[in-house]
Amino acid sequence: MSALNTPGLVLRHADYGDYDRMVTLFTPENGRLDAIARGCRRAKSPLVNAVEPFTSGIYQLYSRRGRMSIDQCEIKENFYPLRTDYDRLIHGAYWLRLLEATVVPDVPAAELFLISLKALAHLSYSDLPPALLTMAFELHLMAQLGFSPRMDACVRCGRPVGGDARFDASLGGAVCLSCPSGAPRISNGARRIIMKLPRTQFEKVPMVNDRPEWPEAARLFRGYINRRVHQEKFAPPLE
Repeated sequence: MSALNTPGLVLRHADYGDYDRMVTLFTPENGRLDAIARGCRRAKSPLVNAVEPFTSGIYQLYSRRGRMSIDQCEIKENFYPLRTDYDRLIHGAYWLRLLEATVVPDVPAAELFLISLKALAHLSYSDLPPALLTMAFELHLMAQLGFSPRMDACVRCGRPVGGDARFDASLGGAVCLSCPSGAPRISNGARRIIMKLPRTQFEKVPMVNDRPEWPEAARLFRGYINRRVHQEKFAPPLE
């Protein structure tokens, strides 16, 4: 029997048997892992709150007969305000689905783990529009996965793009106005948001709220991530 103490974020759970739950955790050093929380559905179980989605903490896990089980948890944050705001809850649930589908078991993802906690804190405790935060989370997620679109040069001819362009989700980036394309037009401001925001710390997302182009960037990037979600068999997109 081997033990593992790790930070974790609960992505989902499913009832198992009469009193247990199967829990999917996102951990920084072990990626996505599944573990059983025995007896957690009993009213007095110390794990009753530790296995709820959005909960983060330090989890003590044991491997028994090839299956991980949760023995203890020191809860650090449960992002409770999400549960009182339906709109923010829907956005947060979408983030968890994306993480469940993109985080790979046994592959470290420490930076993405920290970004996810910071993003959830903004979604829970800031007044920023949920749609803005979802765009920022999507941009950072795709950057961490290596799927950021190319926005500084034309994906057709390779020439630098310094103004308005077209955003071709199927080709993976900007198309200059000199090249033929039926893709939707993107303003220079929205193009720069998509290009620069993933390179900045998540704490600077509030600065984008004053940019009138961010709804355009969010709408166009949703088309991009929907395509990537489908191609890579990631989680279903947010409606």
